[in-house]
Amino acid sequence: MMEPDWNVAELEQKFRISFAEVAEAPLVFAAEGLLRKETSLMFLRQVGEHIGSPNSLVTASVFFKRLLALISGGLYAMSHHSVRLNLGLSNVTLTGAKNWNIPRFVLRDCAMTRSGENREEWREQVVRELFAGTVQPLVTALSTATGVQVHILWSHAAYLVHFYYRSWQESAPTAALQRQIADDFHYLTKGADPSVFGWTKGRPFDTAYSVIPHPTRPEESIQIRRQCCYQYRLEGGRCCYTCPLLNETERTGQIRAHGS
Repeated sequence: MMEPDWNVAELEQKFRISFAEVAEAPLVFAAEGLLRKETSLMFLRQVGEHIGSPNSLVTASVFFKRLLALISGGLYAMSHHSVRLNLGLSNVTLTGAKNWNIPRFVLRDCAMTRSGENREEWREQVVRELFAGTVQPLVTALSTATGVQVHILWSHAAYLVHFYYRSWQESAPTAALQRQIADDFHYLTKGADPSVFGWTKGRPFDTAYSVIPHPTRPEESIQIRRQCCYQYRLEGGRCCYTCPLLNETERTGQIRAHGS
């Protein structure tokens, strides 16, 4: 195992990812069970009860969006530290303290590999493992089990890729890191072969978003989603303030009411 020369605790702080041979928590579920229809539906029923969902389709959409912290953590490790994490579903255990509202992720195999001289070749393999190996099978399985549309789940992933890479570029402490993050973002959105995402043509992240000024914090902006995640259909739920279903009056009112 490669000894990391960076603070891996930030993975837990930012993306709820930790490492342990055995996951210890009140609620434990092996992530690869999401690939099997019967197991997935049983798990999603429990999740749905915890988050107040009316059906498995809504549950799959909302819960998948929350699962994407795992993939975001993998991209963070790649783009900030040139480190590959093993995020294959067979290596991931989902845990919860009291419910499945916000899942945490425990990786059994804590081995990390760093890019060598040919970072581009290494990056292609990392992205292929993340998306063709983990995300695409999961998207397909959830769609088959619940009927949620594939493009809605990929849209959730695309939003986070654009949101995080925009934020990471702005906050990079050095010009070199900023260039690396920008180069990785260009690869994800414009340069990668469709096969690294498990696609035959096109790229899921080659899209654009409307960005509007924040109504209460002029120095900030808001990236508007292209697809609703159905969070408003949860018991007591409401649209995210980034939801495309909101008009600007509703969006501003919600931000002011909830302090977003």
